[in-house]
Amino acid sequence: HPRSTPKLINSIIPRPGVALISNVIFFLSALRAGDLHAWVGEKNLRIVERHQPYIASKMREDFTTLSKMVEEPQSGDWRVALIPINSGDEIQQMRLLLRQNEDEKNKGNTKHTRFIIDVVLSKLGRLQLDGLVGEGDSSLELIIRSDSHLAELIQNNIRTIFIEAIASSGIRGGVNFQASPANFVDIPDPEVANNVGLEV
Repeated sequence: HPRSTPKLINSIIPRPGVALISNVIFFLSALRAGDLHAWVGEKNLRIVERHQPYIASKMREDFTTLSKMVEEPQSGDWRVALIPINSGDEIQQMRLLLRQNEDEKNKGNTKHTRFIIDVVLSKLGRLQLDGLVGEGDSSLELIIRSDSHLAELIQNNIRTIFIEAIASSGIRGGVNFQASPANFVDIPDPEVANNVGLEV
């Protein structure tokens, strides 16, 4: 089904744009449930099973492994999600790290969740979005790390987007930038340890 393949890839694999966050959340929901059917679709998976049974088997195997990564803590109690991103020219990988109860930043009995989004962009290089979400006090503190300093215009645009987003959601918080050195948070890559990638 060569004509339907590009449409399928564009519809199920998260891609930059207004629907990126919702598509990532949809992928993560299927990943946490370990349900490949929910992500790809029953009809699409049946077509792959019928014409390429090896590919279907490999997809199930890799999706199960990726699902276990999300549920099983890695180094430093981080949970890792490897998310495919359709950049248009190729399928790239975004790493999402999650860890709950950041004791060093906890105040009182407030529960915190820390997340890190790690991507490499063609023009900006490596970027890391490091966020701390306070579930009890409705707060979000965000640090954006980059190899080199982001242009002032880019920083101001990010600040504007951040302020508008938290204002509309009723939470409080701030955003800061860190570069040269970026002090990226690095943990062992589970993709190397488990020899897994999502076959497309």
